[in-house]
Amino acid sequence: MGISPCKRGPNWLAGCVLLAVQTSIIALVSTGAQTAHAHAAGYPPTGPTITRTYVTMLSAARQSLQGAADVVPRPRPKQAMRARLGHGQAMRRLRSAGLRWRSSGDCTNRKLRWCTSLTAVRRGTVASIIELKRRSGCPIVVTGGTEAGHSPGVYSHAAGYKLDITLNACVDRFITGHYPLYEVRGDGARMYRSPDGDLYAREHDHWDILFR
Repeated sequence: MGISPCKRGPNWLAGCVLLAVQTSIIALVSTGAQTAHAHAAGYPPTGPTITRTYVTMLSAARQSLQGAADVVPRPRPKQAMRARLGHGQAMRRLRSAGLRWRSSGDCTNRKLRWCTSLTAVRRGTVASIIELKRRSGCPIVVTGGTEAGHSPGVYSHAAGYKLDITLNACVDRFITGHYPLYEVRGDGARMYRSPDGDLYAREHDHWDILFR
């Protein structure tokens, strides 16, 4: 009975791998039988041929397995960056990278607008503000996160996409010097856009940053 061809289906990946291994084994057995028959007929032993054939078949099976493994979906980096962090987790990452945090109310309650909370902030948002610190070499102080009091929206503070940081000459020069003016927001804030699509809005006492 022949081996059915590899077809896509619910278990197509496992089927393809099994087909490759079975094909290699059958070829190896067939080659061994032919060699044994030749030896019985008086021909010189061909052991090295069996070894070479085995190595070839094993290599083919290994390549098939590797090709199948490459088809298996892997976690996308963007999916990992959408993961949410607790306030403590986010703070540890910021502090380890040399960033600071400040709250006018000296609190972290997400429900109070005078607090500064990083609860449920996106991992990508934290990674991006750390990258800004690394690239600019400037002091970064986070003053706004996911707490109440900000404008709502899909890409809002509450959704974990935005952070506020204090103004300082170093970071001001870096943002305006590296990113072109994008537009002027309805409230008069000048917005600068990075090549990655991040938006830096210069408000009167802080930078309001949207990390895509």
